[in-house]
Amino acid sequence: LEVLPSVLETANYLANHQPDLIFLDIQLADGICFELFEGQAVDTPIIFTTAYDEYMQRAFKVNSVDYLLKPIREEDLRASLAKYRRYQQPQALPMRQLFEGWLADQPAYKCRFMVKAGRGFVSVEVGEVAYFLAENKLVYLITGEGKRYAVDYTLDQLEGMLSPKEFIKVSRNYLLSSTCVQRVDAYFNHRLLVTVSPPTKEEVIVTRSYVKAFKAWMEW
Repeated sequence: LEVLPSVLETANYLANHQPDLIFLDIQLADGICFELFEGQAVDTPIIFTTAYDEYMQRAFKVNSVDYLLKPIREEDLRASLAKYRRYQQPQALPMRQLFEGWLADQPAYKCRFMVKAGRGFVSVEVGEVAYFLAENKLVYLITGEGKRYAVDYTLDQLEGMLSPKEFIKVSRNYLLSSTCVQRVDAYFNHRLLVTVSPPTKEEVIVTRSYVKAFKAWMEW
């Protein structure tokens, strides 16, 4: 048993050890735990623990067995450990099937946005959205036709509202829909360059901490 308070200590430990199971708090002493997956393969099953539910979908894109909200109840902990034991059995379902089963139990995702247009408002269906862009402390919805509307949400909030099968955050500036991705190329420092439609003024780069999840999402 090891107790590791920081991202750095955890990364160093995992580079030299292969534990059976990790209980991982979202917020560590020196940053968010997802930094662990930046440039480092972590194959150990993980039970995430946190006081917030906003990271739930992101957690299930890595090797997550379960997601426990604080304060953690004993019965929830026992259930998570039982789930972990089931996953270790040869007949256990692949993680993708488990994630899809989990998604089937979730409430419906947002299907439209009411956005300001001139002096009035218009309704934009989620299917019309190409991507969301965070720029100059504002977040914009960009449609497939290139129309741009400000929205009153952060990218993290939007990620929680939208289907993870259709949308993925690739950096602190971009949340992409599956329909906008035209091409993906390797980029230096283990990152990816994404060509989107409609085109952007700046390059859309998948940062290292999102690369693994993005590749899995593209194959979904």
